[in-house]
Amino acid sequence: MILKLGCNQCNSEIGMLNFPTPYPNELIYSTIARAGIHHAITSPKQLLEEVFANRKVIATIDLPSHLICLLTHLSPNYTLEKIVYEHTLFPIHALFSPENTRLKCLHWMGSQSKGSIHLALGVAASKVKQITMHRYCHHCLEEQYHQYGEFFWSRLWYIQGANCCDKHKVKLSEFLTPADLNGRHQFIPASFILDRKQPYTPAHELDLIVSRRVDELLKLPPTTSPTFHQWSQFYQRIAKRLGFNKGFKHIDHSKIHVAVIKIWDLKWLQQHHLDELESETCWLRAIFRKHRKSFSYLEHIIVLETFLPKGWTWVAILDEIHQLPAKHSNTDTPSERTKCKDILMLKEKRNEWMSLIQNFGIKPSRFKNAALYAWLYRNDKTWLLTKNKSFHTLPASIPKKVDWPLRDWQLVRLLFKVFYKSLDDLSLPRQSRNWYLKQLPQHSTVEKNLHRLPLTNKFLDIYSEDVSSYQIRRITRTIIQFQILNQHQVGWKILRKSGLSEERFTDETLKFLNQIKRINHG
Repeated sequence: MILKLGCNQCNSEIGMLNFPTPYPNELIYSTIARAGIHHAITSPKQLLEEVFANRKVIATIDLPSHLICLLTHLSPNYTLEKIVYEHTLFPIHALFSPENTRLKCLHWMGSQSKGSIHLALGVAASKVKQITMHRYCHHCLEEQYHQYGEFFWSRLWYIQGANCCDKHKVKLSEFLTPADLNGRHQFIPASFILDRKQPYTPAHELDLIVSRRVDELLKLPPTTSPTFHQWSQFYQRIAKRLGFNKGFKHIDHSKIHVAVIKIWDLKWLQQHHLDELESETCWLRAIFRKHRKSFSYLEHIIVLETFLPKGWTWVAILDEIHQLPAKHSNTDTPSERTKCKDILMLKEKRNEWMSLIQNFGIKPSRFKNAALYAWLYRNDKTWLLTKNKSFHTLPASIPKKVDWPLRDWQLVRLLFKVFYKSLDDLSLPRQSRNWYLKQLPQHSTVEKNLHRLPLTNKFLDIYSEDVSSYQIRRITRTIIQFQILNQHQVGWKILRKSGLSEERFTDETLKFLNQIKRINHG
């Protein structure tokens, strides 16, 4: 398929002379940064002007846009698809998104995105967070310099979960950029890390697995994305193949959970925000159900690595998936009204749900019996949504009129109780207005109606603890602790124990501390 794309901002027909050619697996972000070095361009805005003829382009590491402009600087054998699939992180997301989304994002990467790419591919909302700092392997950098005479950022270093170098079996080092180099339009070259030596840490076994699978994924040629229906069938096939099915349609998710935990360390899963595996709506259960959204590359790798033979490949998976029906067959679909053939069970489930929502309401009922809600949603969706909707439309009760003067008096009494109770407690956090408000029942309502509560408002003005008082209280608590333990009261120890720094001291706190020092030194 030939994609015809245009970039309104790119008006230059003649490219930048001697624009660097991207190295294997080099991020386009890195190539542009090298162009700035080669042409001795120190101004980020000037570099954007030379490359894109647009000073507002954001320096995006993973999924950049305005790539059509780059084609004017590169040799004719480069196409948009070649740049995107060989020099960005697009391939690790594209395969798991619908085909129309894949093509749409390709178009945006060629022209303008305005943040749409990350939203469409599910990156922005994913549990698996993006890498926000530069990462590198020292061994790879040495090899780069030996082979090419310069350094560059490899896209293999910027994938969450792939936290190591598969080639050298070491954990990736991290490079936190200085504040003056942290602008949205700044392309930072890899040469900035020349003098930053870090100890080598052996790679985690699970990181190595992910790194290897991600590397294979990045090497795949551009291909049509499977549909959600095809992915759903594929995972259901895996479950049935391994004997995890219960009856004809249902799956024993507890067996799947046990198998995943056996291979993937819980701390490692927690590190990547994928440790929630037991709830009814968790990602591990959802991936074996009907797919309604994209799952991340990391979620796919975890499941595939757990249940497929060790020699599995992405190519073999795609071959199998593309042979499955792309859409639901009408002959396979049960009645629209209900998917459950057991009328007695259906009636029982309906009665149970009606009893719940009448006593607790819809949302609390979902929390109380999530399994029941999920069962009805899968088997009796039309009835469930109709009943929920009718329940929502019930007339709301008329709110009672509030006696604000009485409430004001009651709240002040409560606040004074809190005040006297906390007088001798030096370990409390700062007793600010917000702190006092949070000690009250329904504090958000109180905060919104302070204009109706003059006594409460007056109390907060008078008795709220300012920053100086809070700092002095923390120092006082530390000094008392030192005296109890019979420890020498050194200034820097007092500050460290109190969790304070001289830079944040108020004048009043500084006077207090100096007075303490004079007392200690006679």
